[in-house]
Amino acid sequence: MDNKQYITRLSRRATLNYKETQQLVASAISMITEVLSQDDMLAIPAFGTFGTEKRDEYIGVDEKSGQRMLFPPSITAKFTPGTILTKSIGNQQ
Repeated sequence: MDNKQYITRLSRRATLNYKETQQLVASAISMITEVLSQDDMLAIPAFGTFGTEKRDEYIGVDEKSGQRMLFPPSITAKFTPGTILTKSIGNQQ
């Protein structure tokens, strides 16, 4: 499902027009981004938890040149699904 299909289906369920739903989704994504940029967590009950994961610097091998390189520390977004979401997906298969 792509973004357009998602917003169309969500607008039908929420009985909102497409533009309002699009703004709602953009606001939710903006809020998640803001929370994660402050190195905080966002837990949505029955869905999951958004958080950040810090990686220390490490020495690795560049795939193209084969040379050893020092990769800088980085912070990435992480999502951990909640148990209710995991169980509901497992029951559908």
